[in-house]
Amino acid sequence: MRKWAFLYAAAAIAAVGCGGSGNGTHAGGAGGGTGPKTNVGIKIKLTGLTAAPPGAIEIAYLTGQGRAIGDLTAVVQRLIFRDSYGDVTNPLAPLTNCVLSGYQNNVVHLDVPFSTQAVGVPSRLFTSFNLDFLQFNEETDSPVMGAFVVHPEPAGFPKTYPASVRVFPGRTTSLPVFVDDSMFTVDATNPQQIDYNETQFLQANGATAASPMQGFLSDMISFNLNKLPAGSIPALVPTATGVAAVPAVRVFFSGDVYAVGAASGAGPNFEVLATDPTQPIGGYLGNAGILNGPGGTLPHAGTYSLVGLNPTDITLTAKVVALQGIWREHSTVLTQQNGKPLGAGSYVITLPSSSDNNMQEMVAFTQDGTTTATGIPNITNLYYGFVDLDSLTFSLYPVIDIMTGSTAGALTGTVSKLYTAQGAATTAPDLVRSGTFAYSTGDGSAAAATAAGLSNGTFYVFRL
Repeated sequence: MRKWAFLYAAAAIAAVGCGGSGNGTHAGGAGGGTGPKTNVGIKIKLTGLTAAPPGAIEIAYLTGQGRAIGDLTAVVQRLIFRDSYGDVTNPLAPLTNCVLSGYQNNVVHLDVPFSTQAVGVPSRLFTSFNLDFLQFNEETDSPVMGAFVVHPEPAGFPKTYPASVRVFPGRTTSLPVFVDDSMFTVDATNPQQIDYNETQFLQANGATAASPMQGFLSDMISFNLNKLPAGSIPALVPTATGVAAVPAVRVFFSGDVYAVGAASGAGPNFEVLATDPTQPIGGYLGNAGILNGPGGTLPHAGTYSLVGLNPTDITLTAKVVALQGIWREHSTVLTQQNGKPLGAGSYVITLPSSSDNNMQEMVAFTQDGTTTATGIPNITNLYYGFVDLDSLTFSLYPVIDIMTGSTAGALTGTVSKLYTAQGAATTAPDLVRSGTFAYSTGDGSAAAATAAGLSNGTFYVFRL
């Protein structure tokens, strides 16, 4: 589970950039500019608030190894992140107990404001992580089983480590933090003291200037594959955690991560694509409500949980949750400018990554105007890929290739104009909210796009 290398393509998260250009503003609920439109406009709807919603950081304290008398539990309460716009903290947060020897996923949620701090800023970048604990509880059997001795955190704490945690209004960024009982131990000669093995922490987390702790956008958009031809639908890759080779019914995008999901069932039905596309990370799709999105944002459709095998289980069948996140139906966050559902037609969106630079994920899809029994528009074709907002070029690939990374059947094209949320021309990637694009004619992309039901027009950026 350590240092999972999410995403095998060029827009993988990277520790570059700063807090955005910081000199633009954004619309509180609409992501489309008011420049020329050649297709139906898309409204990016992430909130019901009139002001910019907060973003969210979810710190996932991931612990590991078995449990016995003498084990330590690290107690987390206060988080603090700092950038040039101010401190973000959670002083009233409940206690979170992280059993260092038990394989657990302990999530601490923190809302990051954009209405009282960093007003009008496209995103906020936090470049350090504060490792801080309220106390350590040592389990004991005296005077009774289950009792514990309280220890203060080690000398020199809290400690600050290099990180790259980018937060967008209305979106959720997750930061995995690996802590276990190889890093924190009771001192052999002074049983009242907790010793810290920093080498072990750095080995598990990076946490250096050259390899900072890396956050990633963990809230995903789901696109159904309900009406794609059977031969155009990718199949999940079997994993050691039980995912079966069955056709996908959904694909998910976040800007940092790709994922696919199968029909609901008793077993694992979800996997995130990794650096090696033949070794995806398996997991489960779950119901809404297990996790929270940023305060003031729209409800989500469900959650996902990535799992790994429990190393303490000699049968290698037990699983442990490693990371979790939320997902939303595309139709709840992508609407017409008047708020009505998108109807039949061809649509294109892009999604910024945690780098918030010129490279963005790009998704082109078509709908035929029909809906599921629950009112979700059916998608009839889908291509995915990347747009470069500096070179003004893009490449899109059939969704069936998402599992292999194949570039066969690519559609290429160019971007001609970029607009801010207010419709002004811009060249700053973090201020772009829409732009016009066209498929290339010289390599046959335009003809292939037409055959696939895709048309030239305007793309919209999935951000506020």
